[in-house]
Amino acid sequence: MQIPTLYLKGTFNGWGLDTPLTAINDHTLQATLCLSTDQYRFKISDLDGTKQWTLSGHPTKAVECALENVLPLVNTQGIGNDLLFTPQAAGHYTVTIDLASDTPAMTIEQGEQQSEAVTQRPPVDIALEAIEAEQQEWRKPSFALEANDLFANLAITETTPFTFVFGDNVDGYYHGTTHTFINSGKYRHHQGWLFGGFASFINRVINDKTQAKQASLIPYGLEHHYPSSQDCLSLMQEKRQVAISVKSDTEQTLNLLPELNIPSHYVQVHQSSNHIILELDDQVCPEGCPKFVSLIANHAVQVEELTPEQVRSIAEPMQLSSNNINLLFSTKEEQTELVLYISFAHQRQEAEYMAEDAAEKGALVRHQQAIYQFLCNNYLWTNDVEYNRAVMWARLASRTFVSHEFGTGIWAGLPWFKDCWGRDTFIALSGTSLVNGFFEEAKAIIENFAAMQMTDESSVNFGRIPNRVTSKTNIIYNTTDGTPWMIREALEYINYSGDEAFAKAIYPALKRFISGVEKHYLAQDGLMSHRHPDTWMDAKIDGAIPWSPRGPKANDIQALWFESLHCAMALADLVGDDESKQQWHTRASQVKQSFISQFWNSEQSCLADHLTDGDKPDYSVRPNQLMTISIPQQESLTTPDIEQHIVKNAVDKLLFPWGICSLQQQHIDFHPYHDNQSQYHKDAAYHNGTIWGWNAGFTVTALTRYKQQDFSYQLSKNLAKQILNQGCRGTMSENLDAYQHDSNKLVESGTFAQAWSVSEYARNAQQDYLGYRPQLLDNRINIAPKLPQQWTKFNASLPYGDNKQIVLGYSSDNEVTRYAFSSSEESEAMSDIELVLTLDINNRHYAEVRAPLAIDLEIIINQESGEVTTNTSKAAVTIHNQPNYELLEELEFAQPDISIAHNSILNQDYLRNKRENQEFAVAKD
Repeated sequence: MQIPTLYLKGTFNGWGLDTPLTAINDHTLQATLCLSTDQYRFKISDLDGTKQWTLSGHPTKAVECALENVLPLVNTQGIGNDLLFTPQAAGHYTVTIDLASDTPAMTIEQGEQQSEAVTQRPPVDIALEAIEAEQQEWRKPSFALEANDLFANLAITETTPFTFVFGDNVDGYYHGTTHTFINSGKYRHHQGWLFGGFASFINRVINDKTQAKQASLIPYGLEHHYPSSQDCLSLMQEKRQVAISVKSDTEQTLNLLPELNIPSHYVQVHQSSNHIILELDDQVCPEGCPKFVSLIANHAVQVEELTPEQVRSIAEPMQLSSNNINLLFSTKEEQTELVLYISFAHQRQEAEYMAEDAAEKGALVRHQQAIYQFLCNNYLWTNDVEYNRAVMWARLASRTFVSHEFGTGIWAGLPWFKDCWGRDTFIALSGTSLVNGFFEEAKAIIENFAAMQMTDESSVNFGRIPNRVTSKTNIIYNTTDGTPWMIREALEYINYSGDEAFAKAIYPALKRFISGVEKHYLAQDGLMSHRHPDTWMDAKIDGAIPWSPRGPKANDIQALWFESLHCAMALADLVGDDESKQQWHTRASQVKQSFISQFWNSEQSCLADHLTDGDKPDYSVRPNQLMTISIPQQESLTTPDIEQHIVKNAVDKLLFPWGICSLQQQHIDFHPYHDNQSQYHKDAAYHNGTIWGWNAGFTVTALTRYKQQDFSYQLSKNLAKQILNQGCRGTMSENLDAYQHDSNKLVESGTFAQAWSVSEYARNAQQDYLGYRPQLLDNRINIAPKLPQQWTKFNASLPYGDNKQIVLGYSSDNEVTRYAFSSSEESEAMSDIELVLTLDINNRHYAEVRAPLAIDLEIIINQESGEVTTNTSKAAVTIHNQPNYELLEELEFAQPDISIAHNSILNQDYLRNKRENQEFAVAKD
């Protein structure tokens, strides 16, 4: 029997393919891991995760593994049926797989299997010269804090261990834990990891991370602080490179020891005058893993390869593998700082260039400057520092997911959604790329997915972009909403950037999508039909039948279809396609009429979640109804009266202080907890009660649309605490349990970091609270702030066009509100962009102010008298009466009702049994 390369895949390696099992003989495989005292979940799998070569302990249940116990394995796929291992002591553990019989078996033993191979090369002991670095000039915008002040304000500092994550924006990420050496972190590439943690030393005395006074997550890296020194790890952006550094209060001999996952007898060492390059043997370099590693310091250093005895002598806490190459870098003269750049490349020449470029240009300082410039490009700093910090970290976290693995894209989440999903990408695009002024990036992402659009007219997926892109050949199209989200974001990109030429480029993809809908999914009433699991609530039992059936007509899908038609009309104007525009106008009018007549129950004042077969409304209360408010950009799908009832129903029945439930708790299918439940598979709860972080985004949008910003801000502040104080710091998880028992210790689930969770939080700040909506397609920029009463002042910068900004200042006391606007427009004569402001005067009136964008504009509002004055006669001011939203005046958060006897808790596999008996059509992909 031919045995493929098998891997240990689990939480110890981000479910990656970086722990291959090595053949000991023709039927025995082994791998050694360095583990901390934690619970690990894993499976054994081949490269593609095929059923024949995916092994676990039980077909459907998780199985605990005991030391030195022979455990039979079964062929199985799925979720929740992992092998579990909980080491009682930190150290090395060896996993052995025996394939001699028809029933594979696994054994876990403590200790490291020593290789009998002997290193043929001499040990490294070389001196490296320094390269003089360029001096870097810092630039501070007038509206922003100084860089050091901003970084200090944003620092997340704790005295106990916490996790963190950075992305390199190529194909890798670093996920680590503070205050530890064992399994402290790994820099994971497309495949494999070569760099883990590191130790710093003062005069060869280790800085013990386990005893560090504190650890600080800074926008540019992770610091540990000791009595008279500190060290830092930084992952560079848009390159495979990491910087590790140590600083001392006084001049000392400084040392750095990186953890390199490179077997010493499978590496060649190449030396130049200022750097060394490690070349991995093909046997330990899986496909997709960088083969060359270059190391260079900012000072002259001595590089010494440590023997196992030396490692135990000076770096015992690190528990480094004696099989790997262990290099100690020491300053030749006493210094106050030592920086070591470690670069990873597929070619030796590239590794050499990256090393020397990093040293010459002071890559660490440049990285810090780039982070500072990023933070200032979409700047918001209010008098509420906690909220400022959360927004800045949400923006930073969103950048973790931007990659160039298969063209420009946005990963859905880490660790197990390290691929690009069409739906997730375009929901996240606005808060990841557009609000931050990365317009070329947004365009590249749209173009990348549009290039993968299905063009086979005979396919039921004709006109669709992929649902998921895992590799260049592993692409699936099972999504109804991915393509309309892309179309929506294409128009939003044009409105932010002013790139009207892009309309002509994307127009064929847009027409192809509409043609595909008309050919395969258009109902007689003009609404768009779809399979049950092809909405964002897409979980399936055994990949076949839906956990949360919402077909054939879900409310959010109709909102996206309606918006797609309006986007199409806007682009048809630009390309001069009047005939199509008129057809789409007629179609959109039909959609709106059909939607209101079939989804809205005027007697009960509620909106159906979806229409079942025969257009029967299902009135299950889900958060999707809020997307019928947030998705349309040009024209509302319903009416203000209907939308207010939608908001109230969703808040009253779904919105807990920590997030909005995916199903109301009174529903017979509600699941109060997500993961680790013996009564049901976690996917049963996935969209049936479990809270999704990204849903808070459209919730805030809907609330602020109807002037409920003080209520929505309570939710935003609660989410701020999640970002800053819980889970993987500085980011947001995918999910939360619906029922929580301690708001300060929320039970998170799903991925530890999810793109659309943080991107939506960042988007809310700019688009909803600041009310910033560029509309450059019409030469207009709209700003309609919905400011929480807690804000008494702020400075903001808002990107638009070709690297341009609007700078906005605000202050308010009991009687007077002041606004100041300035832009990057060179002159009024060169710009015909109009600034349209909608500003609250008081509870009775608001002002509409129109002025050329190119002028500096100051506005003073007297809240008591209602007087509005400006500094220029070029500003036109019109006063309007405030709308009345009496229905929403007394909104309150819902609370868990623990008295409810939920079927999901009372009956084993309640929902699975129910769904299997409902005889839904199989929907395999």
